[in-house]
Amino acid sequence: MGRRTRATSSGVSLAKWRERRSDEKRRAILDGARAVFLRSGFGGASMDAVAATSGVSKMTVYRHFKTKESLFAGLIRALCERIVGDDLTFDMARPIEGVLREYAARTVETLFDPGTIELHRIVIAESRRFPALGRLFYRSGPEASIAGLVGYLRRLKRVGRLDVDDPQRAAEEFLDLLRGYPHLRLLLGVGPRPSRQQFALRIDDAIARLLASGSTNQVRHK
Repeated sequence: MGRRTRATSSGVSLAKWRERRSDEKRRAILDGARAVFLRSGFGGASMDAVAATSGVSKMTVYRHFKTKESLFAGLIRALCERIVGDDLTFDMARPIEGVLREYAARTVETLFDPGTIELHRIVIAESRRFPALGRLFYRSGPEASIAGLVGYLRRLKRVGRLDVDDPQRAAEEFLDLLRGYPHLRLLLGVGPRPSRQQFALRIDDAIARLLASGSTNQVRHK
């Protein structure tokens, strides 16, 4: 019995080690892919270059990502996870304003990150040659990140804490307010990244407008 227990424990430990190693390699591949895409664009990037930059074998890259398109999608999803990661659960027990503020802060941090801006430029520049790239970018990034907020607003509506008529539109308008023309100017290279104070003002305004768009009860401020 003792040997079996030790063997089982060893097997579990080995499985966890392999899983951790796999996650580490995946992160290394995504880091390498980001560097390659930023350097060469989507069309000029190759899986060989990603493998070399990541410090892993080409076989390892293909084990995690079957195509260059799936690799690019994985990179965009990783950016999305910065906003709606495991530690942002849209917890219904938390005050609404606190949840929205955390979501908004992560959103602007990700959207205005220089690397994200460059990836956005790549998509715009190469979407004519690779029409599926724009759809892939939207599904893996904006659509995925907004889905969590839409679901949260719908749950609030069901329990009567925030009666937003159209949660989908409200969520999209919320993100529009966070992004605004400063994002477009930065994307086009004709304006600077907003300051922390400017970000804070945009977040305050977006939250105030969203909360005002629905009938709320006293739970909102608790």
